[in-house]
Amino acid sequence: MVIKQRAISGDEKLERREAILDAAVELLARDDYHDISIARIARKAGLAKGTIFLYFRTKEELFLQLQIREYKSWFENINSRLHALLQKKNKSSIDEFVNNVVASVGSHPLMIRLTPILHVILERNIDYKTALEFKRFLLNEIRTTGGLIEQCIPFLQKNDGARFLLHLQVLLIGLIQLSRPAPLVKQVIERERMEVFQLNFEEQLLEILTLLINGMKANT
Repeated sequence: MVIKQRAISGDEKLERREAILDAAVELLARDDYHDISIARIARKAGLAKGTIFLYFRTKEELFLQLQIREYKSWFENINSRLHALLQKKNKSSIDEFVNNVVASVGSHPLMIRLTPILHVILERNIDYKTALEFKRFLLNEIRTTGGLIEQCIPFLQKNDGARFLLHLQVLLIGLIQLSRPAPLVKQVIERERMEVFQLNFEEQLLEILTLLINGMKANT
């Protein structure tokens, strides 16, 4: 579908912005970030290449906004799960809490695709205002969700919930890359039977987060 080249109202501009992001999502579903150009996104969205730059100054900014959109969806999801745990009569167990975190992450495959490149690529080539808005958004979400985590896991101290979320980010970056090797490397691992390098993302995340929470408990 070709979208009108001239956006007039605020609603139309918002619709076009979302259409650009949706086009990027479609391309990212089958191609690597480095293989996706602004020109390709423009063609997918039915727009002129120059129109994209009216909404996003750089490719990095465009994909950062996509990451923000995914983060918003994930924080809404995990917060909903945490609220459900808090409404239970019995205190939630560590296993129940960790299972919900892992399930929530697994339900956001696009966030998983973008997370490894967030700090090394997407936060590059953006201006101060964009970086400030992103970090303020993230800080606000981390404080809210971190507080819910501390309510779910009573032995956690103030700010431990935020620390847990930062540890989660570090784990995601490492595990995503290790569990999703390049095609050639994957071929080598499988052909040469190097099973030690074959990692199941969700199983490893579950195991390490459980160890993390238990470690935090031991330090209280």
